[in-house]
Amino acid sequence: MFHPQTAFFLIGLLYIALPLTAWSILKRRHDGRSVALWCLGGGALGVGTTLIGLRDIAPNWLSFAVANLLIFGSYPLRALSLQRDLGMRERHELAWMAWGLPSGLYLILLATTTIDAPRVVLSAAGNALGAATLAWLSWRMFRLKGYRSAAMLSVAYALFAVSMVVRGVIFVINMQQMATFSPGWALTFAFVAAVVAALYGNLGYIGIALESAREVELARAMELSREQEKRKQIELHSSELSALLEERTQLLAHREEMLGVLAHEVRQPLNNASAALQSAAAVLTRVKDEQGALVRLQRANAVLMQVSASLDNALADAVLLDGPEPMDRQETDVDTLIELVLADISPQDRARVQVERSAAARTADVNPSLMRLALRNLIANALTYSPPQSRVTVHVRDMDSPLGLSIDICDQGPGFEPELVGKLFSRGKRGTRTSQPGGHGLGLHIVRRVMHMHGGTAQLAHNAPGEAVIMRVTLPQGGV
Repeated sequence: MFHPQTAFFLIGLLYIALPLTAWSILKRRHDGRSVALWCLGGGALGVGTTLIGLRDIAPNWLSFAVANLLIFGSYPLRALSLQRDLGMRERHELAWMAWGLPSGLYLILLATTTIDAPRVVLSAAGNALGAATLAWLSWRMFRLKGYRSAAMLSVAYALFAVSMVVRGVIFVINMQQMATFSPGWALTFAFVAAVVAALYGNLGYIGIALESAREVELARAMELSREQEKRKQIELHSSELSALLEERTQLLAHREEMLGVLAHEVRQPLNNASAALQSAAAVLTRVKDEQGALVRLQRANAVLMQVSASLDNALADAVLLDGPEPMDRQETDVDTLIELVLADISPQDRARVQVERSAAARTADVNPSLMRLALRNLIANALTYSPPQSRVTVHVRDMDSPLGLSIDICDQGPGFEPELVGKLFSRGKRGTRTSQPGGHGLGLHIVRRVMHMHGGTAQLAHNAPGEAVIMRVTLPQGGV
């Protein structure tokens, strides 16, 4: 069996080796000041314990005074390290007091008495208080941060504190009979507890540092994740803003296009109407040619009606059909609606329109203004593209499958060009088989949009050269 001094020497070497190991592992993975304080404290304890083991070889001032001063100083250094890891303010004044008080008392006892027992009791008390402080700080770290390594460190130092209390009590009881290296179970218990504290204390601190580093990495990962999520939100918001800007740009372009349409559609017809009215006035002033004046007035009226129709289409396309409010519908008499549509057409063209009715339904649930505009566009289109004096037929009938109301507008025109048929209801598309000036191709485009808003359809039902051209709109039963 080892002599007690040999055991002290070996334990001292263990206390030196383990802090060096901790330093080599943690110097770049954990807070540098905290690691330095812990390793300095552990190294001081190791050197002091080693010097105690050399008591018969080294001089007394070295193996007694210096050894115990190093041991007393080891605990405040490690306590400062744990305080730093806990985020507490480092209490240097308390650390100096915790080292200075037992060190001064030990030097006084060393100078005034040759008995080992008082110094052993003081040393045991200092070790017990230091180890208990480390155990308490470690346990607090376990409760606050959940580090399992801190719990292991706390248990190791608590065990060592208990062994020192037991050793101190035994020396108090047997003050005169015992020396520093008196054999017995208390000394064995102290050696075992010292080995446990050396091993599990330093391993526990390494674990604390690694768990802290992992916590920092997790925090960084979470921060990075939050930054990435924030960046995604910013990109999404930017995309939404870009889409909104594009939508607003398209809307402004559309409104500018409508202003251009209004400028084109209104300026020249108004000039023509003004010229016709001036001509009629001049005729009435110079001669009594009432028939000539009537013809010119009718021409001016036709031009003004054309202007009114162009304005209605342009305003409907720019404002009414794009409005955010839901469409107003009301029960409307179908015959009255068609009469209002015919009243919008010039008298000389109105005579060419024939209405045929084979529908039992008398009313329809529609928006009268929009339906009036859509039907007027269809009839005006048929009158424009069919030969002069030819007949245009408006046929109103019931549908069985699906249940609803169908209105056909038939003319004797040449029909639409094959390449135009697929784009007939698109904005800006119009036929060329007419000698009359046309607008910007809004008429049929508005027809389809109006029928879609009513849940119905608009289509070219028949388009064969030399035969009747039929445009058909349908309203579902819910709107009849």
